[in-house]
Amino acid sequence: MTERAKQKVRVMRYGGIKYVHNVPREEIISFIDNLPEEKRGSMAELTQVLKDEGLISIIPDDEPSPPC
Repeated sequence: MTERAKQKVRVMRYGGIKYVHNVPREEIISFIDNLPEEKRGSMAELTQVLKDEGLISIIPDDEPSPPC
């Protein structure tokens, strides 16, 4: 079983992007709270920042979701 298959798949409320956390939720929230306002204004930009920092992994649309 892959590491991703062990993680709970989440779906962004706006945009329907599937992703998994690579770190605890609290760490993601803390990271977002410390971002400048302009980085938090767009869900697309915020998602990209979280991905670039390795805090989340995006699941491609053509890849089946792991079982929950």
